Parts: sequence; structure tokens; C-alpha cells
Amino acid sequence: MKIRLPAVSSVASHDLDGFHKDQEKLVMERVNIIILLGCGFVPVFGLADYLLYPQYFARFFTYRLICAACCLVLLAVNKRWRLGFRSFYLGIAAAYIVGLTIIKMIVEAGGFGTPYYAGLILVFLGMCAVLTVRIELLIIHSAALYLIYLLAVIFFTPFDHVGLFLVNNMFVVSATVIALVASDVGYRLRLREYLVRQELESTQAQLRGYSKDLENLFSESENMYQIVVDNANESIFVLQDGVMKFPNPATLELFGYGKGELARIPFARLVLEEDRGVWLGQEQRLEGNRKAVSSSTFRILKASGERVWVDMNAITIEWIDRPAFLVFLRDVTDKKMMEGELLHAQKMEAVGTLAGGMAHDFNNLLTGILGYASLMLLNKDASDPHYERLKSIEALVQSGSNLTKQLLGFARGGTHEKKPTDLNELVRSSSEMFGRTKREISIHREYQKDAYTVDVDRGQIEQVLLNLYVNAWQAMPDGGDLYVETRNLTLDALYTKRHLVSPGNYVKISVTDTGTGMDRATQSRIFEPFFTTKEMGHGTGLGLATAYGIVKNHGGIINVYSVLGKGTTFNIYFPASRKQIVSEEMASSEIVRSTGTIFLVDDEEMILTVGKDMLNALGYEVCTASGGEQALTLYGERRDKIDLVILDMIMPSVSGGDTYDRLKAMNPNVKVILSSGYSLNAQAAKIIARGCNGFIQKPFNIKDLSQKIRQVLEQGK
Repeated sequence: MKIRLPAVSSVASHDLDGFHKDQEKLVMERVNIIILLGCGFVPVFGLADYLLYPQYFARFFTYRLICAACCLVLLAVNKRWRLGFRSFYLGIAAAYIVGLTIIKMIVEAGGFGTPYYAGLILVFLGMCAVLTVRIELLIIHSAALYLIYLLAVIFFTPFDHVGLFLVNNMFVVSATVIALVASDVGYRLRLREYLVRQELESTQAQLRGYSKDLENLFSESENMYQIVVDNANESIFVLQDGVMKFPNPATLELFGYGKGELARIPFARLVLEEDRGVWLGQEQRLEGNRKAVSSSTFRILKASGERVWVDMNAITIEWIDRPAFLVFLRDVTDKKMMEGELLHAQKMEAVGTLAGGMAHDFNNLLTGILGYASLMLLNKDASDPHYERLKSIEALVQSGSNLTKQLLGFARGGTHEKKPTDLNELVRSSSEMFGRTKREISIHREYQKDAYTVDVDRGQIEQVLLNLYVNAWQAMPDGGDLYVETRNLTLDALYTKRHLVSPGNYVKISVTDTGTGMDRATQSRIFEPFFTTKEMGHGTGLGLATAYGIVKNHGGIINVYSVLGKGTTFNIYFPASRKQIVSEEMASSEIVRSTGTIFLVDDEEMILTVGKDMLNALGYEVCTASGGEQALTLYGERRDKIDLVILDMIMPSVSGGDTYDRLKAMNPNVKVILSSGYSLNAQAAKIIARGCNGFIQKPFNIKDLSQKIRQVLEQGK
């Protein structure tokens, strides 16, 4: 079997032989893995048979043992004969064996209504994610196995619940697609890594040429060489007998030691312990290989204890008739920090975009649930037996809405409505509220006098602070001290460049605890979505990821400093604003009824139905449209009768923004409320800036809707 590579026009086919060999080893190893997973998991999941279908336990367990035995045979074949790329088909065979076993149990247990379809998801995940070969083969075999499942379920089991059938199949197909994409991305990344290695070898060849030129320069004029070395920006020295000799001034500045000290300190001791293996590996590659060139990147320890990232290029030379290395070190700490910041930002943006879309769709569903619940509550009082149940539904929807707000918090452009804010007041109110619930924590506050005003979404920043407080509390299970501080700062370009923000005045918030602290590995992942050090059920891993996303969406910086066993400090920086703080008025809590004609535009039929019912209950006449084109046609016919338009922002074909612009062209005085499952992001803000009268975020209940309508209708009166 020959793996087909992505089109790489600049690389000859014979240059990819090494890549094919690497792939062959990887396929053989991963086939062993997937077969072992089949051998182990299939019998273990027999517990599910015992719990769910005890009447089938003996028969199903027999199936599982036969399946595991077949997998063991395939494993023995793969280990005995070392089939190379052809071992891929053993992995596929194992997937078919396990998949067909699960399908048979699904059919015998009653069809797609059983939870065994989840086992198929595991089969597809294992086959696609572990067997990372060309994606066409995986698609063919995944489709074949899925088709067998569909035919078996359709022809051999009762087909009495179409909705459940569709939902189960959505999960199976979605998991398979995700695994296929992950497999293809991993394959392409390995190819890219291989090509980068080739490029590195080419660079090393150039360095060998540079080494030859440098040696010629030595022979021509030692004095000229001394001038070059002494004035070089890079650290240059000779490494012999494990210590540095002939270091140039840049070397002394980089390490912070004098020449005599460097001559006595083994170079390996100056390399950070965690990275020492990188240097030792480079040293082994160089030793005994005359005129060899090697490159690597690692961290060193300065005399002050500071850690610095360096790129090392080392060349094997003869120094005073003995072997040595000519070493070039370049400080790349800023570059590394920028690369890490950029990589993390790109990863967060990708996850945030996905999370934002999920939150938008989920908010649409919640709107329907909340709308019907609020409609039912209109005609009920506290004595009604269903009143408390309906209020519970409202509370549960609100909990779901809070979760989507967290998802939107780190989604791209997920900020709500920014307002000039006094961070001292925000820190004070949030910390006092937290302190009232966690009496075992002693909170110490220190505020900057005349702190700069900042433009922030107050609700989101409160969420950030509460996430940090909760994180501190969880790090201090037996109680402790929490220090909260605000300070005005001016950040220069050298610092802000690392974090991809602009220099200028900032307000810094520091949240410090005296808890358990974190190691470096945890700190490096602390802001990743769904990463948590807590046990199952005690954390979603969204708190600090949400905080990171919110801060970044406000043009700020967030970082963490921690020492294991001593505590943790989170620092947040928000850019200062020249705007004046405006006090907010308390919103009414009453449902406002009125009359008039409302034009409701949304591409979701559920939103149109529940929205029309709520508007009718408020006393309004309602006309609806399921898209932008229909909305423009109906508005042209009925514009004189329509008092207000409620317009969905995200619609196919003609978007909410385009629809608004064309409505405005038809009637410059049209009143429009923009509605979306997204928060008030950049796209919505642009529509508001063009004259749209208001914004309401889904999910909303009948009270929120009534107050927003009244607010917009009274504008200009």
C-alpha cells in the first residue's frame, strides 16, 4: 500500500522516501494499539450488558469473547510477520470485527433505541483517529461499516421513533467526521514536519559553508576575526572539555559571568535541567563527526537565575590541535514568547469560533423553551400546582444561558456592551459578594487612588474576577488569604509586543492566593478550554479559558505566576480609556403590554412560533417572515402598518445586516430590534452603529421582550 501525499510541487518524490518509512513504522505501531483496544475494551464493556440487558448477558458476553479472540489472532499475525503498510488492513479488520459485533448486539437488543450505538462511535474514533493513513481509505471503510449498521437497523429492528434514530445517527456521523478531520490534520502535520527537517538539513549545509569561510578568515587574520567576534550581537565561544573558552563580550553579557567563572563552570550546568537532554543529544551528534553542524533550541540559566531561550548552532572544529565545538548562541526569548502567545491566540480563536457557533444554536433552542415557559406563567400564580415547575424551567434555562455566555466569553468577538468603568468599584463589589459566601477566606484589598477609567463589559469582567476568586478558593481548601490589588501602569512596546497588544496606559488587577500553587506544566495549560486539574464532576475547565477569552477580547493581557506549595498570582491588564463613567439606571421588572404591529423575522421556525405567541400575549398584531428576501417583500407591502421589526442577525442567503440596510433604504424611519443567539459582538455593533434601534440576546423571556419593545417604540417620542 502506497500512501498518497498532499500536493507538494516543490519536493521530488525520491525526497519523500524517508517519510514513507516513518509512516510505515507508525502504521504498524498504531495497528497494534487499535487491536489491543479491541481486545481489552470489548470484554470489559460486558458490564454494560449485565446492567442494561441481563437477559442477554451470557449470549452477548460470548460474542465479546469471540471478538476479543479474533483481535488477539490479528495482533499475533501483525507481531509475527511485520507486514509493514499492509498491517493497516489488520487494523481495519479489527474495526470491522468489533463493529459487526456491536451491530449484532444492537439488532438483538432492540435496535437503535439501545445505547450500544455509542460503541460504534468508539469504533469510528479508534479506526479514524488511530489509523492515520490517507483519508480516502478511512472514509471508504467508515462509510461501509456505517452502511451495514443502517441496513441492519432499518431491516431487522422496529423503526418506531424517527427522532431518536436521527439523533443517534447525528452523533455517530459527527464523531466520525471529527475523527476523520483529526486524522487528516495529523497526517499533514507529520508531512510538514518532515519537510521542515529537510529544510533544516539544507540550512545546516549552508552553515557548513559558513564554517569553512570562518575558518579561512581565521587563517588570514586573527586580528580581523577578533574584531568580528567581539562586535557580534550573537554569543560566540569555543566549547572544549565541557567548558567555555574564548567567549566574546556578547557571551559574557548573555550569561552574566566573567571569563574566569565561565572557564570553571561546566556548560551543561548552565543549561536548564529540563532542557539538558537537548544539549546532550546535540553534543552526541557532533562528537566524532568532523566538521559537523548541529542546531537546537533550549533554555539557559543566567547568573541572576533568569531563564533565557537560546538558539544554538554548533560546529565541530579543531582548537589547539584538539577537538572542540564552535558555538553561536542567539537570545530568542522574545521570539519564543511571541510564538507561544500567537499559537495560543490562534488555538483559542479556533475553539472560540466553534464554541460561539454552538452557543448561538443552543441559545435559539433555549429561546423556545424560555418563551413557552414564560407564556404559561402569564396565566398562573404561586398557588397553581405547576407554577413552581415552570419557575424551575426558567431557572434551568437561565443556567444553560450562563453556560453559553461562558462559551461566548472566549469566542472570537464575544464581548457584550463595553462601558466606561471604575475597576476599583467593580473589584470591591465582586470581592465583597464573594467574601460573604466564603467566610474561611480572608480578603485583603488595595486600590489604586484615581485609577484610570477602562472600557469593559462590566458583567463579563465580574465573571472573570469571580472565576479567579473561585480558582483561589479551590486552591485553599483549608482557608487562607486572598489579596486583590489595582494599580495604574504604563506598558512599553517591548512588553506589549510579546502579548500582541498596543503600548500605553493600563490598569492592572492582581489576584493572589496562598494556596497550593501550580507546577510549570500546569501553568502552561491553565488557559486551555476544558483543561482542569479537578476530578470528574468538580470542574468544566471553562473558567480560566473564559477569563482568557474575555480579557483578550477587551484588548488586555492575562498571565499567571505560581510557585508549587506557596500560592498563585493572576495579573490582568486593561487598556485605559479617556471616556467618562456613566451611571446605570435600574431596569423595570414589569411586563409591559401595548398595541401595534410587530414584524418578526427569523430563519428558525421555532423562534417565529414562540415569538408570535409571546407578542400576541403582549397585545401586538404579528406578521412573520422566515428569511431576508421574504421580509423585504412583505415589508414593502405592509410598511405603513408595521410599527417595529424584530430582526434575526444570522440568516442564510440575505443576512440580518443586509436586510437591515435594505429596510432602512425603503424607510429611513424604520424601527428595528436586532436579535441573535450571539452576544453583542463586532458584527452586531456595526449594525447598531448604522442606526439599528436596539439589541436583544437570545434566550429572552416575555418580560425582557416587552421592555425592549417599549424602550425602542418610545425612542424619539
